[in-house]
Amino acid sequence: MEPVNDLWTVVELRTTKEAVEAATAKMRDLGAQGVAVEEADPLGPDFVPKFGEIYEPEGTAGKPGMGNKDVASESPGAPRWAEVATPAVGPGEAVVTGYWPGEPHRWQHISALLKNWLDLLPTWGLDPGKGDIAVRTVREADWADAWKQYYRPVTVRGRERVLTVCPAWETYMPELGEVVVRIDPGMAFGTGTHETTRLCLGWLLDEVTPGCRVLDVGCGSGILSVSAAALGAGRVLAVDLDPLAVEAAWHNVEVAGVADRVEVRRGDLLDGIKERGDLIVANLLADLVERLLPDVHRCLTPKGRFLASGILVEQEDRLAQAMEAAGLSVREIRRDGAWCALSGELFR
Repeated sequence: MEPVNDLWTVVELRTTKEAVEAATAKMRDLGAQGVAVEEADPLGPDFVPKFGEIYEPEGTAGKPGMGNKDVASESPGAPRWAEVATPAVGPGEAVVTGYWPGEPHRWQHISALLKNWLDLLPTWGLDPGKGDIAVRTVREADWADAWKQYYRPVTVRGRERVLTVCPAWETYMPELGEVVVRIDPGMAFGTGTHETTRLCLGWLLDEVTPGCRVLDVGCGSGILSVSAAALGAGRVLAVDLDPLAVEAAWHNVEVAGVADRVEVRRGDLLDGIKERGDLIVANLLADLVERLLPDVHRCLTPKGRFLASGILVEQEDRLAQAMEAAGLSVREIRRDGAWCALSGELFR
């Protein structure tokens, strides 16, 4: 269903995390064409990542009070996502946002139905929380391009080389010898602004050699795979368990024009991977890095290098010990803010 006059009715419901699934289902029942969920900091104490992602709330740089937005449901006619000013989401809270095509005459009807539904939640053992409802109308054109203002070129410098990750639509004049990687940050995965991604890019700048083979485990948007190819890698295999990440990575591989050297595959870490890499990069949370370590020996060439990023500084010693136990000698540790990356090679 196409929106009337390009208008959408947007309904935001502030509730609790425990009521998110019920609220999402209710909005769908009421005819929402898309439902989005925004929660507090995903690295909070209750956060368990579905695919071991390093979360980088895209499009929220410099915007206080924006948490992690997850598109829970879409139809072909619904907007990819709409940026609507929302107060900070506190611990245990969630904001469930529904999108209805059409004029604002639907506001009162939808709002009244949701209020009645909220009153019933305690009888089902669910805490409705604040239960605040905000309703507004937005024009699709208002957000179609507005989100792009939050993405700017990100430059990372290695020991001898410089790489800039640039949105595909941005006009950018590189310096002499600067490597430019163009990606489409429209999908909700990394674009180079997160510390863990920058650590990986800096390492690739120093380690990628012409024709080398790279394995990118937990590839997300594919930014590391695309960058490795742009820096001269001859063959890159990008792996991710999340089907949306695989889709995003393939898209960015095509945008960057490196599909002849980068393959994107859905898989669980290094399980079933028969290829070997001169470089293996894993930008994942610590628990998943530990899980893949036993397979690194099988997938890394004898003189290859392994990088584990996505590691909090307080987890540094733990990961170093895990790498040593897996037969990897830690050669370098890089830090950026609260995060660190550990590089190692096989014992010889």
